Amino acid sequence: MNDIQKLHRIIDTLEEQSAQVAEFNGLLSAVNDARTEIEAAKSTLANLVSVQGELVTKNSKKFEEFDGCLTSLNDLLSQIKDDQLKLSREVAALKFVTPDQFEESRASIDSCIAKQFAELNSKLEAEAESQKRSISGLRTIVVLGMLVLAGGIGFLAMNMVL
Repeated sequence: MNDIQKLHRIIDTLEEQSAQVAEFNGLLSAVNDARTEIEAAKSTLANLVSVQGELVTKNSKKFEEFDGCLTSLNDLLSQIKDDQLKLSREVAALKFVTPDQFEESRASIDSCIAKQFAELNSKLEAEAESQKRSISGLRTIVVLGMLVLAGGIGFLAMNMVL
């Protein structure tokens, strides 16, 4: 082989190696870009993990509050059931009356009230009559007192004139 052919072969080899180096540089650039993206993704994931941790903590607190509320509601429901059972027992213990019994009781109450009103009315009339007699007696006393006073004034006037 002559030198020119060797030189062509070397040039071809160099061109191949240059192409391979260019490919390697492209691959290295892609790897570096991927590494940069991975680092950015790591940072983003770290932020997301931090935010997720905060959210989990907040949710945990909310679930604890919710659990407390549910416990309170459960206690209230239990109390309501107890009250309902107590009221149910009280209603069952009540004695119910028939409409006829109700009417009899009402009539009895009405007659008792009417009787008491009549007694009260008679007492009021008796008191009014007593007051009238007292007033009449007082009038008589006042009239007699005025007559005695007039007589006394007349007597004094006669003594002064004489």
